[in-house]
Amino acid sequence: MPDFSQHQIIINSVRLNYYRTGSGPAVILVHGLTDHALYWSALARALAADYDMVMYDSRGHGASDPSPTDYRLETLAGDLATLVGSLGLVRPAVIGHSMGASTASIAAATHPGLFRAIVLEDPVWRSVTPEGTPDMATVQMGWRADLLTMKAMDRAALLARVRGESPGWSDEDYEQWVDSKRAVNPDALGVLPSFARIWPDDVRAIDCPLLLLTGEPERGAIVDPGAAEIVRQLQPEARIVRINGVGHQVRREGFATYLREVREFLRQAP
Repeated sequence: MPDFSQHQIIINSVRLNYYRTGSGPAVILVHGLTDHALYWSALARALAADYDMVMYDSRGHGASDPSPTDYRLETLAGDLATLVGSLGLVRPAVIGHSMGASTASIAAATHPGLFRAIVLEDPVWRSVTPEGTPDMATVQMGWRADLLTMKAMDRAALLARVRGESPGWSDEDYEQWVDSKRAVNPDALGVLPSFARIWPDDVRAIDCPLLLLTGEPERGAIVDPGAAEIVRQLQPEARIVRINGVGHQVRREGFATYLREVREFLRQAP
């Protein structure tokens, strides 16, 4: 099992923590809201023989510092683009989940030529009209209350909770989930209002090969068939894979299929 070297770097006046393992073309990994970099541990180990795997804690998450003012998706995308340049990565591939997938798509859209390939695991893309969009102020208030409740729980209780809510994950995923919830700054939930961004504009501007991985909306996946069709129309060459039997946590719930799709996509990317 490869070791992960741990580093810190100042990006846009915020100290970010990141891990690195493997060798070869670079792949940078962007986690979701209230997760952390080590969410990607299993994938990083699986790909480290062929790729330089870089996984970082977004501001306010994991071992990274909180943001002094701003958690908007646009700011997180700026952090990603700056990190790529500061580490000297030349057109890395990028893989993002949920908030991290939306972050990666914005970075690709606003920084042409930044990535050689992009993998998006169930980004926050819905086909609903604005009238059907959840009220993010209400979502943020409820999520914050739940997060504070989790932070007051001991580790054993948190593990019992996630095992009950998410059967079938690996033991490592359960442990990482607990670690991430205990580490995240609740202010990071300030990203939620920016999910109202008009995401098809970002899809249209992506200038590299695109793999979209999602699950079944009935199981909690965010990308519904309407959103997937919008992606297909805007990026006809994109590969769109809906994995049966999984929800929003595509990698955690369907790792074997996920890894096969990602490995083949990266192999074929120019």
